[in-house]
Amino acid sequence: MKFRIASLAASLLLLSFSAQAHDPSLHEEDRMPVAKAKPTTCAELADTQRYFNDPADPDIKALKAKCDAAAKAADKASAKKTK
Repeated sequence: MKFRIASLAASLLLLSFSAQAHDPSLHEEDRMPVAKAKPTTCAELADTQRYFNDPADPDIKALKAKCDAAAKAADKASAKKTK
């Protein structure tokens, strides 16, 4: 009788070791992609990892034009200083 109880306990113990948790990062591809925010500044427009950057979007197109104009003006101003 003691042998049966001991073998049953050993079997249950071995079964419990086989049920282990796994890393939740294995399910990263199952999650829905997080929507990126729309940029509102030139610095945000340059950060494509965190912000949405679709050139077809009219708001982003206008922001890009504004940032390009500001960068061009800054380049002209720095060129005048060096002369």
